[in-house]
Amino acid sequence: MRKKLIITISFTLIALVSSAKLYIPLVKSVPPSTGNGGESRIGIRTGSYAPLAYIEDETLYIDYPASVASSVIITNDSTDVVVLNKNFNVESNRVQIELNSFIRFQNNYNISVNAFGTWWVGYLDYSDYLSSKQGAESLYQNVISTMVNQTGKERNYGFFGIAGNASTGWNYAVSGILFGENGGSGIYGSSKYDEGFNSKDSYAGLFHGDLKTTDVVYASAYNTLADTRLNKDMEKIISGCLDKLMQINVYKYNLKQFNLDNGEGTSLGYFNNESKLLDKIHYGLSGQEIKEIYPNLVTQSQDGYLSVNYNEMIPILIQSIQELKKELDDTKAELNTLKSTSHIASHAKLQESALQQNVPNPFRDKCIVKCYIPQDANSAFLDIYDLNGHQIQSGIITERGNVEVCIEGTGLPEGTYLYSLIVNGELIDTRRMIHLY
Repeated sequence: MRKKLIITISFTLIALVSSAKLYIPLVKSVPPSTGNGGESRIGIRTGSYAPLAYIEDETLYIDYPASVASSVIITNDSTDVVVLNKNFNVESNRVQIELNSFIRFQNNYNISVNAFGTWWVGYLDYSDYLSSKQGAESLYQNVISTMVNQTGKERNYGFFGIAGNASTGWNYAVSGILFGENGGSGIYGSSKYDEGFNSKDSYAGLFHGDLKTTDVVYASAYNTLADTRLNKDMEKIISGCLDKLMQINVYKYNLKQFNLDNGEGTSLGYFNNESKLLDKIHYGLSGQEIKEIYPNLVTQSQDGYLSVNYNEMIPILIQSIQELKKELDDTKAELNTLKSTSHIASHAKLQESALQQNVPNPFRDKCIVKCYIPQDANSAFLDIYDLNGHQIQSGIITERGNVEVCIEGTGLPEGTYLYSLIVNGELIDTRRMIHLY
């Protein structure tokens, strides 16, 4: 079965002007075909001479500006049997077809429009929506009447897309595909009145203006332009970020749902009621507080609410970390200087300590050891060791200044011993003494 461009009512572009119209995209067949045939129905509707097909009320209209000897053929999709064959009205350049003339077949239909020898094709799916007059009315009530209310107020869309559930995971209300090597965008959106610009590179989507969403944006990466060639008046921040950063409070909070007026007395929830954003605890800053400290990071949107540029908070955080690192380095340097000065002073004081030779030496019953202990010494000991380094005795010296320590020979075997003076944990001096029986 030949390939067909399937454009169903469940994927519909709707433009609303003075009255509701259901537009049916017609695309150029490639290669051009005759009749309703043609092996390929792939193409794009471009140019000001493309046929315009739309449904208004219960009538299908197909217009073509300045058309000559053009015709319309509608075939049954399942059998390719011609259901309708009409020529354009030369005077009005229009074909007008009542829907009830072929919806009774309860099937899908192909539209083929011959204009200037080129065939444009489209596809109507009546099996779900237009198999009856009631089905057509239901479509208008469910889709179109939601955009034009009872008082006649309108919703104006450049394009309006609705995707049904014809396929699992393959339903797109709007789809744009860019191919080739000349650059461009699959979808271009602008909040300004412009025709776009030459991006040179290739993008899936290109937007000129602010982009807003009331729910989560998913991305594998997020890049912000940071090329210095795009900036002017650049000035390095030296200090001050840390002090300002310490004034900022961090909060945890839940989002509250609130309603917006659609302009006609009907309220609409700002967040999707099924959004996970409403269930989670969030962490962030207060726009009102940030506005007092970093006013350039806060923007008031058209609806009056404040938003914070968290992305530009990152350089401020980096600068604050650098300032904190410098303060820590300076503090460490000061501590090292104090430690070094304290060590030198302590060492100098310890150098004032002195240990003299015991008298008499050798000795039998006892001997006297003279030493000097500084007044500000925290601790002082006179320890006795054998020649193998084993400690025999340890005596605390509680006095300060010139001190005499008496060493008793009782209990000491005959031999040679070493005695050391230790002040504030530092070894001051070691001398040798001999004990005789």
